[in-house]
Amino acid sequence: MNLSLSHSSKKEDLSAYSKAKRDRIVKAALETFLQYGYKGTSMNRVAERAGVIKQTIYSHFNDKEGLFVAIIESLTLEHFRGQFGERIASPEAPETVLRKIAEVFADRQKDKSYIALMRTVVGESSRFPELARLYVNTVIKPGMKILTDYFDAHPELNIKDPEACARIFCGSLVSYIMTQEILYGKEILPFRMERLADNLIELILRRSSKRN
Repeated sequence: MNLSLSHSSKKEDLSAYSKAKRDRIVKAALETFLQYGYKGTSMNRVAERAGVIKQTIYSHFNDKEGLFVAIIESLTLEHFRGQFGERIASPEAPETVLRKIAEVFADRQKDKSYIALMRTVVGESSRFPELARLYVNTVIKPGMKILTDYFDAHPELNIKDPEACARIFCGSLVSYIMTQEILYGKEILPFRMERLADNLIELILRRSSKRN
């Protein structure tokens, strides 16, 4: 009995140790990608920064693209999609749900690592279009799908084209972050995200009420 518990505890400790090492590699990879770009990032550089041997990285990730996917997962999927899904599943009124979704975008805008990642994706997209496709496929597309399904599941909103409405809502907030942060438009076009979100929500709800 005690031996079994001890063995189980060791396995848990090993798993926690492995996860901590993986997280350290992902953090080092992000810093390396941001410093050297996608082309200039090598497994040797990541290994040196993470304080591990190159074989350790390959035991967690197949290649450089796998590392980049892990970075996207750590900065976006684990937080963005999780928070997005939680708010969509909320039984609260649509206005409240949409406002909470806008807050998720606002949180991403404040995340310096996320903004730096977006800059890297945009900056490298001409040479490595697969990075941009990867970002769209793993972050933007799932977010659009979740919101489209939400609009589709709420006929009381009377939205004629749920997918188009989801694109308008999410696309406007993504465009805002791109303009204000990636293109450094804060001082040129000062505008609060809350103001944008308020008007987007009002447009959706007002149009819905007119149809009812």
